Amino acid sequence: MCRILQFALLAIFIYMVRSQIDQEPVAETDAETESGQFFSHLYKSNLRQMVKIKNDSLDACDDFYAHACGNFQHTLEVDPDESLPPYLYNKQDRMRFFQTQFEHFQTIPGRLVSQLYSECRSRGQHNVMSLSSPLSHWDRLLEEIPFLAGHRRVLSSWPFLQHQWERRHLSGTLNWISLSAQLAAHGLPTLLHIYFALDTIYVSPMEDLPCPSLGEFQLSLSDVLEGRHPHVSHIISQEMRILCQGMRGELPLVRSLTKNRRTTSTPGPGQEQLLLDENTMEYFQLFFAALNFSKEQLETARKLPLDVDKITLAWEVLRQTEPRIVYNYVMWQAMEHLRYPDCYHISEEFERLLHSEYWQWHVFNSQLDRDVALASYQLHTTRFQQRRRSSLSRRDWYGHLWPASVEKKELQVARILQVHAQNYLNITELNENYRGLGFTENSFHGNLLLLRRAQLRHSFISPYVDEEDVNQPAYFLRHFLHFVILSLNRPTYHYYATQGLELWRQSGLLLDTDGRYTALDCLERQSIQHYDEESAPIYRQLSSEEIGEIFHFHRSFQTSLRDYRFWLQGERFAFAEMFVLQFFGLDPQRILFYAVAQQLCNRQTDIFAAQLNRGYMNMPEFQEAFKCGSDKPMNPPARCMINMCE
Repeated sequence: MCRILQFALLAIFIYMVRSQIDQEPVAETDAETESGQFFSHLYKSNLRQMVKIKNDSLDACDDFYAHACGNFQHTLEVDPDESLPPYLYNKQDRMRFFQTQFEHFQTIPGRLVSQLYSECRSRGQHNVMSLSSPLSHWDRLLEEIPFLAGHRRVLSSWPFLQHQWERRHLSGTLNWISLSAQLAAHGLPTLLHIYFALDTIYVSPMEDLPCPSLGEFQLSLSDVLEGRHPHVSHIISQEMRILCQGMRGELPLVRSLTKNRRTTSTPGPGQEQLLLDENTMEYFQLFFAALNFSKEQLETARKLPLDVDKITLAWEVLRQTEPRIVYNYVMWQAMEHLRYPDCYHISEEFERLLHSEYWQWHVFNSQLDRDVALASYQLHTTRFQQRRRSSLSRRDWYGHLWPASVEKKELQVARILQVHAQNYLNITELNENYRGLGFTENSFHGNLLLLRRAQLRHSFISPYVDEEDVNQPAYFLRHFLHFVILSLNRPTYHYYATQGLELWRQSGLLLDTDGRYTALDCLERQSIQHYDEESAPIYRQLSSEEIGEIFHFHRSFQTSLRDYRFWLQGERFAFAEMFVLQFFGLDPQRILFYAVAQQLCNRQTDIFAAQLNRGYMNMPEFQEAFKCGSDKPMNPPARCMINMCE
């Protein structure tokens, strides 16, 4: 009976695919066809785009990259609103999912992110019934940020020239140290970067201290200097540019920016301890006071200054610069940073809070059960996890002494993710740290800084987790959540062409020094023997760096392709997938070659075309799929990068 039901569902799925391809979708009320409609829509929309982008008038066996991407530019020009570059599919899907679900968030951290995103999008919206004109970006900052609102009347004339500063006696009112410390405590460092791990304080220089060109400075000040003399913009911009260049070490100490020409001794090179003068002492006191750290927390915490020489140089420049100029520069950084042009960036900046909401599964429940999602993820990553576990258990010489039989055979991906989520995304802990922040309604910038301050405080009591480390559970938790969203928006093959492929590339599990040098020699010989500017330009000479990338791509793609075929062998709907692909002139043997190639369309074409063509032509799987003739460029007589051990 069960087998009969499976065949019945399969028949429904195939019927729905054919009916949706041949005609526009018709509203259905039968619950049995909903799943077929959903999956057929995923395949139809993706495969139509794939077929549009490839150019069948170009032979795949002459230049596969040109064939797979031949109509890419034309497709974008014909329908720019609907035709998204394939390499942006996954990010667009995550963005759309967030945008459709943020109003339904239920946890405290999730609702904070939701409110912030909503307020970000509503900035600048003006009530047509209001008699007042909409506020400028600068006016909104002065209204919404409490430690700026107290000086709003004075700051309405910012930025300041020297005569304004002296005539209004602003040295006693505006303090650049206080401003910079307050901004840093609210997650906006401008002169010094202080960050935390568990009970540890790190102090480092600003690695990416903004220092645009004179023209870019002037352009960024155009809205706040509207109506003032054009020379004001040039003077202010020139002063700030000299300051930032000096702090970055691009200029010698500039004494022309100060009226007080006193100097202080500078520690010699290699100084490990940060020497605190009056300015830095005041900065630290104001910074930690704004974070409301206790005396005990500060005394017991480890303090680790990084790159003391660079910090010392930057603050020596600050000491020799007029306070007015430093104040202008700090405020300029705040103004530019808080423009926040892309509201979706909120979901990335507060990713931990977003993932804590996702992990509670409220937003997924109506579409997919979490246990089912975990089981599916384990199936899709089975071969990767087996290789990773085997590699890690035998990483050193001691590990090689253990027999293979000692290694655990069962995979525990779901348990690893659940344990990590219980610790890193512990909703009770997050609720305690983010409850009662006191968000103000319709105050995006003020609320943004409040949430950043809470996030900074939380990092002091939370163990550091590197979410980019491919050997840590945090990386796989993010990968799993992205996998779930992908599975709701894209066909399965798309996972293996994107996330599955990147999983192998970033892991380093396929790195092979001997294989890389063998590929270097072999690919160079291929270029020498077969390159022809007219008939075989794809065999151009390659640099050693390009060959390294080609070798790594070749190994990663080949492994991901085997993952896809492994999934097909165990997937009950594999026959249905074959049927849909064949309708579009594709098949499981070819689909991944196209899906990966189109991720690289119109992106550094010369580099990626070589990577793709030279990687594909040396794969037996490519020759099996496309049956290239012996005289074709994509079918070299002798192939490179063949792993005889596999």
